[in-house]
Amino acid sequence: MTKDRLPQEPDERADAPPETAASKYRRRQLERQLGPTQFLDEPPPYAHDTLWRGLARNGEARVLVVRATDAAREAAGRLNASEDVAQLIGELIVSSLLVRSTLNPDARMQVYIRHEGPTGKMVVDAWEGGGVRVFVKTPEATIVEHGALFGPGLMEVSRTHAATGKSWRSTVRLQGDRIEDFMMHYLLESEQVLSLLRVEVTVGQGTIQSALGYLVQLMPEGTREDLQRMTANLEAMAPLTDGMSDADPDARAWAEALMRGFLWDQCAREMVEYDCRCSEQRILHMLSTLPRADLEEMAADPNLIEITCDFCRSRYRLQPAAVAKLLEPPS
Repeated sequence: MTKDRLPQEPDERADAPPETAASKYRRRQLERQLGPTQFLDEPPPYAHDTLWRGLARNGEARVLVVRATDAAREAAGRLNASEDVAQLIGELIVSSLLVRSTLNPDARMQVYIRHEGPTGKMVVDAWEGGGVRVFVKTPEATIVEHGALFGPGLMEVSRTHAATGKSWRSTVRLQGDRIEDFMMHYLLESEQVLSLLRVEVTVGQGTIQSALGYLVQLMPEGTREDLQRMTANLEAMAPLTDGMSDADPDARAWAEALMRGFLWDQCAREMVEYDCRCSEQRILHMLSTLPRADLEEMAADPNLIEITCDFCRSRYRLQPAAVAKLLEPPS
């Protein structure tokens, strides 16, 4: 007795030629090119500051999103800033982080705003790895007392590449009413890049509640149709504050709506933190640039030399003997 056999289905691949390494590579490239947006590893929790960059796969557009709430809150707190100036500090930190990252993520960027308004000189210092600090000459200024906090002035942007030490410096007049206006004008005037930068900072109960922002750029590869598509997307966008939450700390659903019609991927991330980087050694290095007569006077004074960091308000008490060593010839 023989056991009946079920009829075998023909193997459709039996006569197909084997896939070559080159054809497999092309197939996978096409699958990736047309597939859904690829995101990086799990985003950090909403309580942690972060900045991420996304890029359209054909290079038509770029988007950057930042959350810098803790960094801005600490900067404003260290300066004991009024709520009005705290708002400016948050806007300055958010916009500077976005501009630095889009121009050169490996460079340190310093922004100096010199103007005739009551806050006086404002400085933000941001560097590779997401560190940032801020100085405001008159952080206690208020709108009630002074009216507008900005007056006519200039914004100078200095960038220094970390590895090569190569520097770029440019200065533009302040154009617009807000710091995001100043930054967009700088990008257009000095970098010839048309950008949309939006900053969302909320202040209440004496502190910064949130400091978020995003920057969108149409790249040289973009077309008129790409510009129209992006413009339509932007007109329909809800605030970033609505799109970023504990459940979606990267605002991925919000970003997908922003980039609707583009094939794109999240491509880079850096953490953001307040970090002054001042130290006694750095203070001594700064003092070493003073005229010798000034150093001799400080070294001869028996009292401790007290110096306060303009950025973080940390106080350093230096022994005169430490200053005297600066007068010694190099060994």
